[in-house]
Amino acid sequence: MSTHQYKIKFLLLLILPCIVSAFEEVEVTPITPHGWESVNVRADAMVEINANQPLFGNGSLMFATDTQTAGQDKADYQFIWQKSPSTIDFSNRILGNVEDLSFAWYRDSISSTAVHFSPAVRLVFYDDGGTPLDNSDDKTGFLIWEGIYNGINPATTDSWQLDDIINDNFWIFIEGTGTIPVYNATLNEWINTNPSPSISLSANTYILGINVGVGSGWGNTFIGYVDAVRISFGLQDDKLFNFENCVLSQGCDPSGLIFKDSFEE
Repeated sequence: MSTHQYKIKFLLLLILPCIVSAFEEVEVTPITPHGWESVNVRADAMVEINANQPLFGNGSLMFATDTQTAGQDKADYQFIWQKSPSTIDFSNRILGNVEDLSFAWYRDSISSTAVHFSPAVRLVFYDDGGTPLDNSDDKTGFLIWEGIYNGINPATTDSWQLDDIINDNFWIFIEGTGTIPVYNATLNEWINTNPSPSISLSANTYILGINVGVGSGWGNTFIGYVDAVRISFGLQDDKLFNFENCVLSQGCDPSGLIFKDSFEE
C-alpha cells in the first residue's frame, strides 16, 4: 500500500465514526498547548511537539528515551482540566460518560527497547467513595491502557496505528497505594464488576484529565509519536487533540491542516 493510500485509509478510520458522533478539533502546538504540558520527564527521556513524523498537517507529539540509568527513561504529556482545589470543574466528565476514547501512535523501528512497548494512555481519576463529605475514602489515580494487555505484541513499527480503546483493558495505579495488579478489565468492568477488592470505582468516578507517555523501566532506547487523542463525554463534550508544529508567528498557515474546520461535518 502506498503512503498516499495508507493516509486515505487512516483518514477514513477517523471520519467514519463521525457519521454518528462529531468531535471538536483542538490544535495543540508548542505556543498554544491548550492546557497540555510535559510532566514526569526524567533524565534519560524527552517529549516535544515537532515535525519529525507528521500524521496529518505538519507535526505530532514525539517521545524519545535513551536509558543510561535504570528508571530514568520516562516522559509524559498531560492535560488536567480540573483546576479548582475544592469543587469539581466539569461534573459531566465522569467515567460512566466516556463514550469515545482513541489515539494514534507510532513506534520507530530504530527503537531497541522490548518489542511490545508503545505509548500508553492514562485517564486521571478521582473517586470520593460515594461520600463527598468524607475525605477518608477518597482515591486518586490512573486508569492505564497499554498495548501489551490488549493483544499488541510486537508493536507495529514505522507506520501510524489508530486504536479505538474504549472497550479495551485498563489497569489501575492509585496514588499513595500503587499498582492494582488486574490487567484484563475494561472500563465498563471497573464500573460494574469490581475486579479488585482494593478499589471500587463507579460510573460517577470523576475523570480529571488525560495523559499519554512512555516508560519507565523500559531500558535501551525508544523513539515514537502520538497524535489525534480523542476523548468524548457525549455529543456536547467530544474533543480530538491534534498535535501540530504550526507556529503562527513564524508564518505557518493552519488552513492546510487536515483537521482544520472540522472535516467531519
